[in-house]
Amino acid sequence: MLRLALARMISSMVVMAIVALLTFALIGAAPGTYLDELSVNPQISSDLLSRMRAEYGLDQPFYRKFWKWERALMSGDRGYSFVYHRPIRHLVAERVWNTVLLNGLALAAAWIFGVALGLAAAARRGLLIDWAIRGGTTVLMSTPTVILAVLLLAGGAQVGLPIGGRSIEALDGQNFVARMTDLARHLLLPVTAVAAVWLPAIARHTRDAVVTALREPYMLTARARGVGRGRLFLVHAFRESLNPLSSLLGHSVSALVSASLLVEVVMSWPGIGQLMYDAVLKRDIFLVVDLVQLSALFLLVGNIVGDLLLHAVDPRAAP
Repeated sequence: MLRLALARMISSMVVMAIVALLTFALIGAAPGTYLDELSVNPQISSDLLSRMRAEYGLDQPFYRKFWKWERALMSGDRGYSFVYHRPIRHLVAERVWNTVLLNGLALAAAWIFGVALGLAAAARRGLLIDWAIRGGTTVLMSTPTVILAVLLLAGGAQVGLPIGGRSIEALDGQNFVARMTDLARHLLLPVTAVAAVWLPAIARHTRDAVVTALREPYMLTARARGVGRGRLFLVHAFRESLNPLSSLLGHSVSALVSASLLVEVVMSWPGIGQLMYDAVLKRDIFLVVDLVQLSALFLLVGNIVGDLLLHAVDPRAAP
């Protein structure tokens, strides 16, 4: 397992370098820069724009920008946002934990309810509850995330839930219970929206994996030997279904940022997704590259987690 983890870490470093280079290339191929928008301001002189372009290296080809960014990264410098006029590490540090909190709670909720629904559907396969769960998950999988988020906002507004953002300053002087209550109220809609992205896939994977395991010949043998239905279902069949579920867990961890990006934008949650959206619109290239790198890091960590879980469950199936 240690050898597998080291191999994945080395390959991940190579992948992240390639991702950064391609990001610089794509941004360089796109027309216009942040300074082009400033050029229409009559209060900003052309000399100032020229100095800014040279200072930030915007007049250089993409591979030189990449090399400059890579050298700064090796020295511990995450770069500087010329749109926000702040170090990028400060911008990311202020928002990354909001995204981790949102996605962590959503992922936990999705797995708890998804596995429960999948087990219920497998236990009553072919019956009404199985058809209802499969139909409901199909509807959720077919609904775009944006539409789901808007519907949740509309429903939340009807019952008095917060429908956007979260102001820390407004809670100054409030006690711990009031702060946690406010956080829970602001998290309810975004967590529900992100959990709804993953719940259908988890429920369907759990149902199919358990049903497939129950059809194996050794399951029929165990049942013939007198193993109870509950033990056969919850212990033996569910244990056999851990292989595909461990891979899905790694995939769900790897898509932490991408799963919540649209939800954060629509619901104004102050996380990485909202920051990435603003950075792309404002063409803050170094901030965009760093946020893409963060997304790639989540993706690679999720893949490593999935591989390690698969190795722990069944070493023969691990790559």
